[in-house]
Amino acid sequence: MDARPGQGFPSSCRLRCSREYTRIWRQGRRCHTTHLLVIAASGTAGTRLGISVGRKVGNAVCRNRIKRWIREYFRLQRAAIKNGVELSVVVKPGAAQLSHAEFDQQLQDAFRRLEVCADA
Repeated sequence: MDARPGQGFPSSCRLRCSREYTRIWRQGRRCHTTHLLVIAASGTAGTRLGISVGRKVGNAVCRNRIKRWIREYFRLQRAAIKNGVELSVVVKPGAAQLSHAEFDQQLQDAFRRLEVCADA
């Protein structure tokens, strides 16, 4: 099943190597929420996303569900995110107990505080 045009999550929208994560961690602005750490840095390759979910968060099923939620939120909000922003989302332990709506609310709060959306 293909995504709607313009709403996919191609590899050009992903952070892929440790060098990219390291640069964002060194240069980016951080925002902590109860269950997330979001780091935003300006980049040259367009709007991109990296996700880190450690084993302390939960089992593989929980970790993969959380990653799907983050990718879905990013995919739906990508048009509103300023061009050239690279994001790294680190999920903290305890996030597995959140509902999808609560998780989206934490992501929205972090994005708003980091002012990565064009309408913020």
